[in-house]
Amino acid sequence: MNEINKTRNFYTLMCLAGFLIILLPVGIANLVFGYMLGDSPCVLCWGQREAMIFIGVMALFIVRYGIKGKYLAALLIMTAVGLYQSFAHYGNHAHRDLDQGFGLAVFGIHTYFWAEVIFWAVVLLLGVIFAFAPKFGAFEKELNGEKIRKFTKFSFAAVFISALIVASNVFQAFVSTGIPPYVGQGDPVRFTLNPKYIIWSTNSWNGLWQNISFLGKRDVKAPDYAFAPASEKLGIKFDNDVNNSPFSKIDSELKIAKEETIAFDKPINTLDYINNEFVASSKWDVAFLDDSFKIKESFELDPYFSATIDPIIGIIPYMNDKFILMGSNKSFLRFKKNPNADDALQYADFIKGANNFEGQGEGLGRGRLDTVRSKFNHVASMTVDNNYFYLATTPNNKDAKTFVISKFSLKDRVLSGEFTPKADLKEGKTLGDLYVTSMTYKDGLIYALSKNHNVIAVIDPVKEEVIKVISYPETITNARSIFFKDGLINILSYQNNENKLYILN
Repeated sequence: MNEINKTRNFYTLMCLAGFLIILLPVGIANLVFGYMLGDSPCVLCWGQREAMIFIGVMALFIVRYGIKGKYLAALLIMTAVGLYQSFAHYGNHAHRDLDQGFGLAVFGIHTYFWAEVIFWAVVLLLGVIFAFAPKFGAFEKELNGEKIRKFTKFSFAAVFISALIVASNVFQAFVSTGIPPYVGQGDPVRFTLNPKYIIWSTNSWNGLWQNISFLGKRDVKAPDYAFAPASEKLGIKFDNDVNNSPFSKIDSELKIAKEETIAFDKPINTLDYINNEFVASSKWDVAFLDDSFKIKESFELDPYFSATIDPIIGIIPYMNDKFILMGSNKSFLRFKKNPNADDALQYADFIKGANNFEGQGEGLGRGRLDTVRSKFNHVASMTVDNNYFYLATTPNNKDAKTFVISKFSLKDRVLSGEFTPKADLKEGKTLGDLYVTSMTYKDGLIYALSKNHNVIAVIDPVKEEVIKVISYPETITNARSIFFKDGLINILSYQNNENKLYILN
């Protein structure tokens, strides 16, 4: 008898849970938010509301027809679908500033986040209910050979009220959304019964099945590196013809004065001349070289500790004796040299070289940069002046037009500004036609090296415009780095499996 009572209590709890999920979130959203406050669900809102209805109905099915594996499976599957929908919805708005969001807010939290709370509550509640469930044999005994359980007054009332709420949602969906092929809107107008203001639209179908990816607009392929060409994946065809550049005119032309081969055992992705020594990197390897290109010190970065750092795209001086190393994903490491470094303490950041470099300590460590206009673009170049450092975006398989320079304070690594430089361009062209692999700063100007079309855009960061365009020879086919040394422009190119350094004037 005790197990039978536990079984009846189980069904009562299941009935209460199913009824409450339809009565409260679904009912309030429909009756209060919809009819009284004029709130219309968007496409994702409808999806989450439908998932809640399905969960509630499945719970009531269990109450009516007994516990069955297929009902439990359907309940869990729809909870998982609802969690995905609410996470996807919340993810579209999670980055916004204080009090920004979409639709109505309850206790300061918008409805799409409440959906996330509700679906997790379903998981928690199921766990609690089954923690106090009777033995499974008791469920069969409680049915007493019947195929359908008898309604109690409470279960009948729950089913009846739930049916009314579901019907009311069907009516609201019909009025605000229409019948197939019409579908919900991304930005729905207020709910109304006046046909003058009702919108039935099929726009949300547009592009729905194109380029399907769980990553959505974050499905951006890795940039082009010296050690990993990515032209095909990015959908970009690189060429070395300056006539194909987006600029209306070329102001001057560089000539090769000298050419050297750097005997480095890896393709060099970045090269700069800092504090009278060369600093080179390839993927996660960094080396400090003397003027004859012999390695003085080196390390191999652990890219996966703490803030994951994608392959290195730039190294700049920082606070006199330190450096900032930047990954293409805008994660960075502040490090410095120390021949007496505690390799046990520095083990976290370095696979090799922990006894000669520090990444842990005051003024050191990892971090991530936040951007706005360049959030969905990698960067492949970095430079610095006395107060700020700058990053430039690269085009990719999702966006071949955007070119943004992001400006960060050296003091706190917080975004200080973003801009797309003004430029004299050919009709129909954008600065996204460039592929800037390196930048250097001199006399108040940024020199942005594009491996595509063999041009250097000279940018005034104060005026935010390209003030001059310089071409460099077509024989430099894979330009990776630009810097000034002894007043001359140096360009590093990895071509024919060799690291070539060109000195130009």
